[in-house]
Amino acid sequence: MQIAKRNDWKAEPMPSAFTNIMLEKIYSQQQFERIAGGVIPQQMEDKWFIFYEAPWLYLHRSWTGLCIFQVRFEVVGENVKIAEVQVNRDPTQYSNMDYTNDTSMLEMLLDSLLQKRLRY
Repeated sequence: MQIAKRNDWKAEPMPSAFTNIMLEKIYSQQQFERIAGGVIPQQMEDKWFIFYEAPWLYLHRSWTGLCIFQVRFEVVGENVKIAEVQVNRDPTQYSNMDYTNDTSMLEMLLDSLLQKRLRY
């Protein structure tokens, strides 16, 4: 499986209008490596382009390249934990403004990366 890099797809920067949300997750090193591998869209139905540049994981909508989430990770002992999450709040780029929905969506995306079956 190819590891996603920034230049593999269109990737706009996170706008200055963003907010931080809390998401407490800890991953084993092996789980984190699967997440850090990211996703390069292969077909029109693939909705996300995701790549990792230490210490941030960037999650972009594939059709527009807009950055929706940025997740910063920290190594804690033998594990890796989420240290910070930024969410796009520019209403011209991202219409969701609900903290709970953002948290749920990000959790689903990260869980899907672990299973290598991204379908959101």
